[in-house]
Amino acid sequence: MKNKLTHLSRFAAGWFSLCAIALSGEPVEFASKPESVPRLQPVQISFGEIPPAPQGDEQTSEFPDFSEPELIDPFAERVEFDPRVREPDPGFHWHLSEVLFDALSAPADPLADFFSRLIGAEHYEIHSPLHDHAIGLQSIPERPPLAIEWGEKFIAPGRLEQGIETGTGAVWRPALWVWGEMRTCYNYIDVRNAPTVDEVASRLDLFAQLNLTGTERILLGVRPLDEERGATRRFTSYDFQNDRRIGGENFDVQTLFFEGDFGEIFPNLDPYDTKGLDYGFSIGRQPMLFQQGLLINEDMIDAATLTRNTLYGGGNLNLRMTGVYGWNRIHRNNNVPDDNAQLVGLFTESDYRWATVNVDVAFVSSGSGTLRDSLAFGLSAIRRIQGHHNIYNSSAHILGSIATEGETAASGDGLLLFHQLSWTPHRSDDLIYLNAFWSIDQFTSPARGTLMGGPLGQVGILYSAAGLGRYGAALSNEASSAAGASLGYQFFFDETRQQMIWEVGGRSDTNGIDRAAIATALQYQ
Repeated sequence: MKNKLTHLSRFAAGWFSLCAIALSGEPVEFASKPESVPRLQPVQISFGEIPPAPQGDEQTSEFPDFSEPELIDPFAERVEFDPRVREPDPGFHWHLSEVLFDALSAPADPLADFFSRLIGAEHYEIHSPLHDHAIGLQSIPERPPLAIEWGEKFIAPGRLEQGIETGTGAVWRPALWVWGEMRTCYNYIDVRNAPTVDEVASRLDLFAQLNLTGTERILLGVRPLDEERGATRRFTSYDFQNDRRIGGENFDVQTLFFEGDFGEIFPNLDPYDTKGLDYGFSIGRQPMLFQQGLLINEDMIDAATLTRNTLYGGGNLNLRMTGVYGWNRIHRNNNVPDDNAQLVGLFTESDYRWATVNVDVAFVSSGSGTLRDSLAFGLSAIRRIQGHHNIYNSSAHILGSIATEGETAASGDGLLLFHQLSWTPHRSDDLIYLNAFWSIDQFTSPARGTLMGGPLGQVGILYSAAGLGRYGAALSNEASSAAGASLGYQFFFDETRQQMIWEVGGRSDTNGIDRAAIATALQYQ
C-alpha cells in the first residue's frame, strides 16, 4: 500500500508540474500608460483524472518514472565547436534577400554614433543579463503617481480590500484614477503657394477612470484646449504670422464609455464557469481602430460593441470576434462628420501557429447624397519570419472598398496593398523598418477621425501628422492611385530614455498624372 501511495504522489506532483509548464506561455507585456489597463481574462484549467493505483499483479512500470534524473558531471570533458558540422542551408532566396537586408543595416552603426554625438547621449547597447559576480538585490523603480488616486492605487503594492458584493454576486472594489498629458509645440511651415505657418500650439488630454473590478470600468476623457470644427480641430495657439491668439477652449466630452464582461458582472448565473457567458462589451463614446488604423481609425464614435473571445478549433488557437454598431460621431474617409451615418461591422482575430490573422468587414449607411454608402473589408497576417541570420517582423494587409451608391470623396472603389517589415540589427535594441504600399483606384475607409488624415499614416512618420497644431503630413496619406515606400532607422540612447528616428520615403501617382514626391524626416523624443 505504501508503494502504491508513493507512485500516486509522484504521479500527481509530476502532472501538476507539467500543467504549470503548459500554462506558462509567453511573457505578458503590461501597458505603460494607465489608459490601457490590463484586462483579466478567465482561464479554464483542466487537470484531467489521475489514473487508479495498480491492483494485484498489475505492472507498476505503467506509471511514469519520476525518479531523480542523473546529475550532470561538472568535471566532464568540454565539447568543442566543430566547424565541420554545418547548419541546414536555408536556400538561395534567403541568401539573396539577406544580402539586401545586410546592406540596409550597414548604415545603422555610423548613424547611431553620429546621433549619439549630436544629442550628447550614450547609444544603448544590449548587455548580458548575467553577471560574473553577485550584484545583490536591486531597488525597484518608483511607480509613476497619478494626479488623483482614490481607492486602490495604480500599480502600487498593498492589501486588496474586501469590496462591495452586488446582488448579482460580483464583488466591486471602486477606485478612481485621474491623469493627463500636456503637449506644446512650435510649428514653422513654409510651403510654396500656401500661407506660412508660424505658431505655438498646445494640447491637453485629461482622463478620469472609475475602476469597479479588473474587467469593468468607466472612462471619461476631455481635450479642453482643442475643439472640433468640421473636418479639422482648432488648437489653442498663438499665430506669430498674423500676431493673434487662437482660442480652442471647450468642455466637450471626447470619451465616455463603459466596458465590462457579462460573465463577471453576473457570476451567479454561472458559478462554476462552465456555460461560456464571458462576453465582453462596451457602450458609449470611444476610440476605435482596426487593421492598425488602415481600415478604421476614429478618436471618438458613439458605438456599442460585443466581443466573444477564447474560441478555438481547426488549428485556430484563439479566435476573437467583435460586432460593432455605431450611430453617431462618424467621420468619413475625408474626415468630414456624417451626422446621418450608421456603421455596422464584424471584426475577427485568429491566432494560428504560423501567424495572427485578422478578417474584418464594415458597412456605413449614409442618408447624405454627397457622402453615400460604403462597404469596406480588410485581411491581414502578422507573423515573425525566421531568416538565416535574423528574425523579421512582417505585417501584410489587403484592404478594399466598394461604393454601393456611386463614388464620392467619402466612398470609393479601390484596393490597398500594404506591407511592413522590420528587424533589429545584431548586438543592439534599435529597429530598422521598410514599409511599402500600392493603392489601386480610390480606397476609402468607413470612418476616420479629424486628426487621422488618410489611411496611409502607418507607412511612416513622413505620412502621419503630429496631431498638434496646423502641421500636417509631409507626404500625402490618401490612398488613391499611388505607390510609395519608407525606410526608417530608430535608435535608442541613455538606457532607452531618448530615441531618434531618421526616415526617408517617397510616393508617386499611378494614374498618369506624373506627380511624385520624396522627403526625409528626423524625429527626436
